[in-house]
Amino acid sequence: MKTKFSFLSIVFILIAGPGHTQVSGASVETSFQNYIRSSSGSVNTGTVLPNFLIKQDTKGNRYLYENWVEGSVTGVNGVVYNPPKYRYNYDKINRKLFMLLDTTTIVELSSEDIAGFSLKTNGQVMVFERLKNSTDLNFYQAVYKNDKGYSLYKLLTTKFKKADFQTNGIIESGNKFDEYIDDQAYFILSPKQELIKISFKKKNIEKVLDNESSKVDTFFSQHKNEVLDENFVKELLRYLNANSQS
Repeated sequence: MKTKFSFLSIVFILIAGPGHTQVSGASVETSFQNYIRSSSGSVNTGTVLPNFLIKQDTKGNRYLYENWVEGSVTGVNGVVYNPPKYRYNYDKINRKLFMLLDTTTIVELSSEDIAGFSLKTNGQVMVFERLKNSTDLNFYQAVYKNDKGYSLYKLLTTKFKKADFQTNGIIESGNKFDEYIDDQAYFILSPKQELIKISFKKKNIEKVLDNESSKVDTFFSQHKNEVLDENFVKELLRYLNANSQS
């Protein structure tokens, strides 16, 4: 049986101090294990563990990785929890982080207790964070960050599309395979912490950044032949931040 597991707030209350603290002490480990043992119905065991491998002919995957990977979790109070023996994976459809305690026990972490997390495999690290003052529980990836100016974030989403192949013997339509389809939505975070979804179209960017119209016009005129994509918007925001006092 799967139940949301809200351990972070309890563990962090026990060990949290001022500032951003890295946690690896035995007292945290003991407190965490005690909480695990005292919580009934809060973990998945045995056959209900998620299967990250997709069935044959299925395209894509609902999970970020096909295996458990290294990682760390940051609580809402800034404390980093990174015991080396635990492993993680991320459900892209439900946008939930899972934590493997041992070979048969898994925990679904409560998003409300998490400020962010990082996952590492093959030397590559992916960092996810909840945005400050956000009302949702989504985890965003920073493309470009500026604490006092404009920032660019992306949100990874995945949808499941079931096989829908049809034929009348003459005309065929649809696919013969199930498919997990990834998509990334992009957002600009303003200096006032307003999160605005964008598209990579000139009119949309001009509308979102209407209060910076003269600077936006200047940047576009200087980059006429460039493709309007993630990197273009990142450099535009960098330009706005660098000229915020002009």
